Amino acid sequence: MTNEPVFQQYHFEGIRHVQPLEAFQLIERGEAILLDVREAFEVEAAHPGLESGMLWIPMSELQQRITELPTNITIIVMCAHGIRSVQVVYYLVNHHRINALNLDGAFEQWVIDQLPVE
Repeated sequence: MTNEPVFQQYHFEGIRHVQPLEAFQLIERGEAILLDVREAFEVEAAHPGLESGMLWIPMSELQQRITELPTNITIIVMCAHGIRSVQVVYYLVNHHRINALNLDGAFEQWVIDQLPVE
């Protein structure tokens, strides 16, 4: 985890980032979950191939569905390119005190790093 992104240019002060491989390992060990905030058409095209440890709540629905997020585990937020996820992490950390990280490089970097995709 870093305070500065490596793979993307989008960043808000105080937001922590995690690179895809480290995120995958945290999720596989049950230490974090992945929150996909992309819209339905993006998720239908391709999404991380995780058997568990993943939630899908589009950014446009997050405020109405905030109670669906667990508060006892780290949430790694992912979008397509890193713009929405940084905004969501900022919102979760600053308005709900949820332990959240941005997936550095977003789904785009997840694919580049050849992590599981469906």
